[in-house]
Amino acid sequence: MQAKYRLTQNSSFNYIYKNGQSAANRFMVILFVKTRYFLKAGFSIGKKIGKSVVRNKVKRRLKEGFRSLIPRLNKKYNYVVVAREAAATATYQELLNAMTALLKKTGMFIDGGA
Repeated sequence: MQAKYRLTQNSSFNYIYKNGQSAANRFMVILFVKTRYFLKAGFSIGKKIGKSVVRNKVKRRLKEGFRSLIPRLNKKYNYVVVAREAAATATYQELLNAMTALLKKTGMFIDGGA
């Protein structure tokens, strides 16, 4: 994912955790909040997921899945994706499908969620 789309500051994460809306399934939780600027996304993978190799693999898969969805997303929101334990054993396609379903459910696609 390109650097211009990365959410990096801890205060930004905390703001989204505190003020954002969320949607969840067994693989992840997506939090989102309206912004004055443009789309940014952050990813949170806790130590419950597994050792560092597994956590990094899950994070790479989530980032790539999100990157592929950016052209369809509402650019006026910031997003945080929090992985759940089931994400450790999920394939890339399962994670992508779960992320797409959550974003459709929340109405974050600019094309109306189709």
